[in-house]
Amino acid sequence: MMKHILIAIATTLCAASALYADKKPKLTPAQIEERKYRHFGGYVVQPRETKVISIANEQGVVGDGALSGIAEEMQAMLTIPVVVDAKKDVGLVLKVREDDADVPLIVMPDNATAIVNVNALSADKPSQSVLETRICKELWRGLIYAIGGGNTYVQQCVMKQVSSLAGLDALPSKTACPDAFMRVAESAKALGIQPVRRVTYRQACKEGWAPEPTNDVQRAIWEETRKLPETPIQIKFDPKKGQ
Repeated sequence: MMKHILIAIATTLCAASALYADKKPKLTPAQIEERKYRHFGGYVVQPRETKVISIANEQGVVGDGALSGIAEEMQAMLTIPVVVDAKKDVGLVLKVREDDADVPLIVMPDNATAIVNVNALSADKPSQSVLETRICKELWRGLIYAIGGGNTYVQQCVMKQVSSLAGLDALPSKTACPDAFMRVAESAKALGIQPVRRVTYRQACKEGWAPEPTNDVQRAIWEETRKLPETPIQIKFDPKKGQ
């Protein structure tokens, strides 16, 4: 009898855990990495003079939040600056807009531009999550194509050849793989886009260029690294050296 009760309890707990897991928000690789290093204050990017890749939001179907997540993931994976709606110093632009054309993606490498057409990606009236996934895939594809990359034979890569929305949906990954963007850094430099340097907030404080803290963890690190030692360093006079 006790054995059956224990089995029933275990089954209930497993079901509850599975239900809870389904409700947990899915994190991007960049957010997962950020959580891993939260006790170091998370990551910050060192300011430098460089052009950026801009995701220009010219539509009202998908909000800035979703596009910002894509930009953060691109920057983390490619180590080059990617921002939403940059106002200046744009080296390459990825436009997300609503066009009348039925083409989901238009790439103009000579103009360092790619256009993702939300209307074409919405032709079969997909759910919001499916639409956002399609936009993410096409932004990655547009970026790689516009910066001089191409198709790949790697199965888990978004840069495989597709010719329909069904083919786009069937791609197992939402991001490009190293095989596809191994030459991105070199091509980016030709456009004036320099690689970013990401370090933990603690390291930035030690180096003296950290931005103002934005949370309690960063504030504690900020104060700790700027705290003067309670016991001053004492240097004894060395008569042999005269100092």
